[in-house]
Amino acid sequence: MSNETTAQKILSEIKYATIATASKNGEPWNTPVFCAHDGYDIFWSSHPDSLHSKNIANNNKVFICIYNPKAAEGEGVGLYMKATAQVLHDKGEIAHALELLGQRRGAPFKHVEKFIGDGPQRIYKAVPLQVWINDAHQDADGDFIKDFRIELNVDTKQ
Repeated sequence: MSNETTAQKILSEIKYATIATASKNGEPWNTPVFCAHDGYDIFWSSHPDSLHSKNIANNNKVFICIYNPKAAEGEGVGLYMKATAQVLHDKGEIAHALELLGQRRGAPFKHVEKFIGDGPQRIYKAVPLQVWINDAHQDADGDFIKDFRIELNVDTKQ
């Protein structure tokens, strides 16, 4: 299986991404979010007062990790992404993200207004700058001696 196929499989099968953000002062924060994707673009909803949402408002640089936490030791492959994130304001983009998220959860979102104006949630989009999957070298006993990342050649946009 190619590295790109592996990455797309991870995106298709795993429904949660861990979003790492930092405050204005550089304090790190990490949070799991239910997500959907369009290619390598990642979408999720969050309350604008959530710490990660506030961090994104002040610093749009994020790091995303998507992996299967139930994978046995030595069998896990993760997807890593350096990206920029933003809250969506365009109703067409919001509707597209909600369609993807609704398909992912198995039930459509019926009210776009919950994600705009005075609504309680916002839709966020992360656009990748760089994307990797992980791999590792093992010794003759099967013990890990080096973990590393393989950068994927994906169409990233800023």
